[in-house]
Amino acid sequence: MLCSKTLVPLKTGAEASPFMDRQWEVVYKLFPLHATGGLGKTFEIERMEAGDGFEMTVRDAILAETMEKLMILHDAGAHPTEIVGIDDQGDYLVVKQPLAQPFVDLEEDRLVAIERVKAVPCKARFRRNVWVLWMHGQAWIMSDLHPGNIMREPNGQPCIIDALLAPLPPGVIETDRFLREAVDDARAWREGRPRRASDPFALVSDDDL
Repeated sequence: MLCSKTLVPLKTGAEASPFMDRQWEVVYKLFPLHATGGLGKTFEIERMEAGDGFEMTVRDAILAETMEKLMILHDAGAHPTEIVGIDDQGDYLVVKQPLAQPFVDLEEDRLVAIERVKAVPCKARFRRNVWVLWMHGQAWIMSDLHPGNIMREPNGQPCIIDALLAPLPPGVIETDRFLREAVDDARAWREGRPRRASDPFALVSDDDL
């Protein structure tokens, strides 16, 4: 049981236990290190048999993977996140975020939050909604934008406070046209170039124009 005389416990998530500091208006998140070595969550992607879409398998992440996820989301434009460090006993990874407020309209706020990280929806066949973003010279696939992961910053701007995030291996990208298009659009957006998705005629044959 985690407890504190000064911090207010918030609803525990799948990866971390958050505590609010009312005085400084920040939230500390404690990611527990499990006996198996897992810390946080990530997922892997496999092509399904007969090329019928992709299978996503959620698994325990290791410390480096969770730290990388937090840094990528922060750098991409999600809710600001500071990695505080490991506790003295080595049982928890501690991170800090400004205290966020609940979303106002889930669908509208989620769209704005996704745009902030320059993520594009992917039409490849998955069993869940996924988005692709480009960061630090690599493609990343993002999921799990449930209501608890969409909030508003103190200035009222919608933001992503957490998500499932994993790198997209080049070998996987090349197996699917929709993945390639999503990666190309995400990279173009990050680099300030026109996106195919923003051009209504990008996917139309010249013969049909």
